[in-house]
Amino acid sequence: MKKLIVFATIALLLAGGVFAQATLTKSSSLPSVDGVIGASEYQYSGTANGIKINATLGSDDTLYLAVEAPGSGWAAVGVGGLMMNGSRLFLGATQDGKPAFLEQTGVGHSHTDATKNVTKKWAVKTNGEDTILEVSLPASEAVKNGQINVIFAYSKAPSFTARHAARASLSLTVK
Repeated sequence: MKKLIVFATIALLLAGGVFAQATLTKSSSLPSVDGVIGASEYQYSGTANGIKINATLGSDDTLYLAVEAPGSGWAAVGVGGLMMNGSRLFLGATQDGKPAFLEQTGVGHSHTDATKNVTKKWAVKTNGEDTILEVSLPASEAVKNGQINVIFAYSKAPSFTARHAARASLSLTVK
């Protein structure tokens, strides 16, 4: 019975795209929020469900996040929880040839406009094969009890009302 419970727990974690725990420390090497992800620009890099996620905790008390998703739809990253409900969400896409961005709050299995925006900078670029979204925000908006919980997703369509094609989550420890 114990083996079955352990197996089921592992299967659920893998199905949800939860990453192994990683650690961030304040770095003086700050990413450039320009819609381009350099090879060693971020402290943390990982991939789940076809989505690349990058994170840096800056010495300027800023959290830098980047998502690279397949296709020309929207890409999103969120902080605050390992599910949408209660998380602060950042969505980016190229719509009608122009970068578009939304900052929202997760409510249940949906989201609505945030009452107060915390984004310092954002950039989104679609290069035909991938959509890249980079955001920076005050670390205090994301670090809770020495952890940063991050969710990320993408859609195959650029409309922000299109449902996600894939999603994943991770938890980062802050030291």
